[in-house]
Amino acid sequence: MRQIIVSRRLKLGSSFIKIKNEIETDSRRYAGLKVTGDTLVYRTERIYPDRSEHPQRIPVLFLFSNPHPDSVACGLFLSEPYSRAFWQRLSEIDKDYLRLPRGAVNLECWDKSIPRLRQIMLKGDYESPFLFYFHCLYPIPTSKPEDLRGLFRSAPHIWGKIEKSSSRRLFKLIEDEQIKHVVVFNVGVFRTITKTKVKGWGKKEAIDQFLKTADKQKYWGVDLKGLHIYLSLHTRAKNWKDNKGQYYFTRFLDLIFARIKETIRR
Repeated sequence: MRQIIVSRRLKLGSSFIKIKNEIETDSRRYAGLKVTGDTLVYRTERIYPDRSEHPQRIPVLFLFSNPHPDSVACGLFLSEPYSRAFWQRLSEIDKDYLRLPRGAVNLECWDKSIPRLRQIMLKGDYESPFLFYFHCLYPIPTSKPEDLRGLFRSAPHIWGKIEKSSSRRLFKLIEDEQIKHVVVFNVGVFRTITKTKVKGWGKKEAIDQFLKTADKQKYWGVDLKGLHIYLSLHTRAKNWKDNKGQYYFTRFLDLIFARIKETIRR
């Protein structure tokens, strides 16, 4: 079976001293990162199910910025305390799009949910017309996405290499797995891969206004030579509710999955 957690190394050259000092100065922000000699050693995460076992399903890629150290340590995406509700929201989407096995998500007994969800997502052991992949554009874990760029502020040439290699790795995955639909959970990542200048949604009022508009094309359905890229809400907004008590996060995913199925029918 494919692994979720994998080890990686990055050559730092003459910049290793400054980067090592940055990591050691703030071990909480950069937990799990270690500089050995002139090399950054770390672990990262991805979920790549075996498509050959589900040839009839539509591959859909969930794309995030970079891993959180706590999730890497736990062995499953979005396992840090503030992010676990992502899995609850995912389990609440329209059952025509995803039906997880009963009891798969239990936030009160999260340690027991982790190994089960790992197996479910790797094996594609759920009812859905889709097969879900999880990938981080940048593989290096930090507490916040913005901390990653800060780590390399003293070495912009290395950051440039990370950006290029990350883009190559993403599009190789898309090509190898024949993925046509990508759901992005970070507006910065969306801008990077689509070369667009969307604002995203920082407040509930902006989300309400967006959902009332008839034309949502500029946010999802961006087409890059047959690759459809959709902007969902940031995972930090997963617990925001509308005035009817519905979760915006789940509503967005339902709209995006409906859009994917509509695109396929054409």
